[in-house]
Amino acid sequence: MEPGNFLSTSAHPQVSRRRARSFRSIQWLNGGVHWISAVVLVYAFISNGETTRALINPVAMKGEVKLGLVVGLIFLVRFLWMQSTHSGGGRWVGSSVRMPRSRIRRITDWGIYLGVAASVVSGLLIAYFRPGAELIPESRGFTTSRAALNVAIDAHAFISDALEWLCAFHAAYALWYWRIRGTQWGKTANVWLERGVSATSRMAAWPLRGKNFRL
Repeated sequence: MEPGNFLSTSAHPQVSRRRARSFRSIQWLNGGVHWISAVVLVYAFISNGETTRALINPVAMKGEVKLGLVVGLIFLVRFLWMQSTHSGGGRWVGSSVRMPRSRIRRITDWGIYLGVAASVVSGLLIAYFRPGAELIPESRGFTTSRAALNVAIDAHAFISDALEWLCAFHAAYALWYWRIRGTQWGKTANVWLERGVSATSRMAAWPLRGKNFRL
């Protein structure tokens, strides 16, 4: 064997091992980003403004603002990292478990990112409009003396509820893909689920057909 061929053959396993270690490191980093953001978001769901009574407690309101900024920053970092080429597409599990980039997953992922952003913005608006506004008790809950604050509170409550349901669906879909997809029932359910998503997309696009949006 020639010396050049020997060096090339002996160096190849070392390069392969370095690539494997680098890939595993990226997987661990992607998994850490995923679970840290998930845990922080679940904590924000539990420690919300209603449970902390932030509208009547200025200290709790400051805490909610800080928590909202932390959640928003973490998800912004997660979004930027997942969009970069260094993340390897955000893979943190094996190919046998990883969900494909289906239409359902894309809608869910974008919905969570937009929901977190909207929740943070509406929460900051509540903190901004709250000083000087009076709470007015009603038979079902309360209202305030400031219309803008009422709109921000209603929007924040709606967005938070929708985000919770979306995250629950995301977790259930991941569990279904991991444990149930390979069964006969899972294959049948997948067909009907894809049909439902396609039908929903067509219904959403129907009012836009034939319209001219040029100025």
